[in-house]
Amino acid sequence: MNEARANTKGRPLAFRIVRALLATVACRYLLVAVAIWYAQTKILYHPRTTLDVTPADLGLKFEPVRLPLDGNRLAGWWVPSEIPDASTLLYLHGNAGNVSANADQVRRLAGTGLNIFIFDYRGYGESTGGPPRERLVYEDAERAWTYLVRERGIQPSDVVIYGHSMGGAVAVDLASRHPDAGGLITESTFPSIVDAADRTVFAWLPLRLIVTERFDAASRIRSIRVPKLMLHGDADTMIPVRLARRLYEAAADPKQLAVIAGGGHEDSAEVNAAAYFAAVNGFLRTYHLGSRSSDLH
Repeated sequence: MNEARANTKGRPLAFRIVRALLATVACRYLLVAVAIWYAQTKILYHPRTTLDVTPADLGLKFEPVRLPLDGNRLAGWWVPSEIPDASTLLYLHGNAGNVSANADQVRRLAGTGLNIFIFDYRGYGESTGGPPRERLVYEDAERAWTYLVRERGIQPSDVVIYGHSMGGAVAVDLASRHPDAGGLITESTFPSIVDAADRTVFAWLPLRLIVTERFDAASRIRSIRVPKLMLHGDADTMIPVRLARRLYEAAADPKQLAVIAGGGHEDSAEVNAAAYFAAVNGFLRTYHLGSRSSDLH
């Protein structure tokens, strides 16, 4: 009888302990989710204001460009081709650093024979304004497009929109609004930020409810009919190549996927230049976008 009475008293205590533990876990889960929501822009954007190098340091002629925008300015570089009437690559960089972190890639891509225009989003490099936000970087890309087409007088069909990593999602958004563009090239790009984050320590969180900076390239690329080339290194540990395949599967034709053997998130053009530029120059030639071979490759 005494044992039965003790068990009866013990059950409510055990229940209260379990309930308290579950409540603690739930509260911590909620606190982490709120913290991620609040800090998502700091996690995503890593702008740097100091320029370490310019195209001139790499032996390239270039023209500094300043574009007014909403009381601020975008700063960039116009790197002209040596080929008359060459097409132009509009270069949209990723979420970290600034244009100077991309100077070597600018040099390599200049070897395709295209003009290159690269600029910094607001809050990056010498561009004023910010802090960066998804909506604002889309606006910045649109301002760069306007500069090329209206101010430099370049035909939209002679503009190839190129974006790396997050910049690839920006490039997809821009191409979705300009079906008259000559082509779209993405490199190391994800279907969306949520898809990219699903493989990290945040995967146990309800990211689709928390994340508002989506960069949802997969949903936009479905409607884009301009020629598309997707480049991705098979050794990319930041954005695995399986995510590039998902973006490719979501895209409408015409489209190409070039998986670069040995390429990481940022170095495919360096570690496997032959495969990388075979894909890029082949794409440009196919769509008559002014590519050429170069000793740089």
